[in-house]
Amino acid sequence: MIDFNRWIYSPDIASWLSAGPPLNLAEQTNCILSAPHRTLEEKLEGLRGLRKEAQSLPHLGESQALEILEKRIDIGETLEEIIYHGGGLRNRYEADIFCHGRKEEFLKKRIFTSPVDGIDFIKEQIREAADRYDLASECFFGVLGKFHRRGSRYFEREWNMILNPEGRILYCLPETAEAVTRSDYWFGPMNYHYMRLPYSSGTVVETISSPFFPSVKGVVVSRAEPWEGEFLKEDEQWLLYSDSLHGSPSVGIGVIPLNNYTSITFGGEFVLPFIQFLRRQEGKFAENEEWLGELGELICRDKSCFARILRDRQPGKVQEPYDGRRKYVKELQERCGKKRGGIL
Repeated sequence: MIDFNRWIYSPDIASWLSAGPPLNLAEQTNCILSAPHRTLEEKLEGLRGLRKEAQSLPHLGESQALEILEKRIDIGETLEEIIYHGGGLRNRYEADIFCHGRKEEFLKKRIFTSPVDGIDFIKEQIREAADRYDLASECFFGVLGKFHRRGSRYFEREWNMILNPEGRILYCLPETAEAVTRSDYWFGPMNYHYMRLPYSSGTVVETISSPFFPSVKGVVVSRAEPWEGEFLKEDEQWLLYSDSLHGSPSVGIGVIPLNNYTSITFGGEFVLPFIQFLRRQEGKFAENEEWLGELGELICRDKSCFARILRDRQPGKVQEPYDGRRKYVKELQERCGKKRGGIL
């Protein structure tokens, strides 16, 4: 069994998985591939160790899962060879950098024939941006886009390699549907349905600081609670958060399902394991966030109010100003006390 504390970014989720039923080989493989804070080299080391364990313990060696594990190791080793020692004559590369999920708009645009040159450029640009904005380099990540020649003049972007500020690969993610189908370079999140937030409904959570997402706080709602037997089988969870991007009838309270591939950035360019970046809210609420604590307490007492929020968000409802969130929560407290119902 792998060490979850090494491969799971959120300490709470790592502890919950460590104490729960053993994960099968495919799930352990995906834990390693999904790790947002481990490099390609570290992941390959972990996958090779998992392969060795699976081969020595027959009950772990499900044939199909072992084949998938072998393929991921082969892909990782191929990436190492291509990125750090070659590149391919038909490939071109483009570099971007991001800060807390936002693309750096002042980046010089260049095309590279060598991936190493692109990586060096990303490291240089992150250093310059960190100095320019007086931020730590850990606030940034780089993306090396791999293009493949289609015909004599056309290049198509097929893959995105996510790099840390030191220029080490974290993920290689598909850009096109064809790349998804081939999955020949895919080294990253595949499927992690076993992962969920081990918090009861009404818990206020926040994102752990990372270069991938802006700061987000919200209230968790789960169909099944952590102490209920269905929690391990039922993966339906939602996050109620301050929606400042989209018009919302419920005065700017957004609702997003925390499924396998959710990204709170809405339109973010890369699908990352968002659940791993959430933890229980720490510290006091700012004045404009107090409604989150009140909403959490309400949902903890009466989860049926979540259904009312969903109904209030239906088309045709009257929209109100975003600064009415706290007033809306007060109204919910009155309405939910009169009639109780199911979560949905």
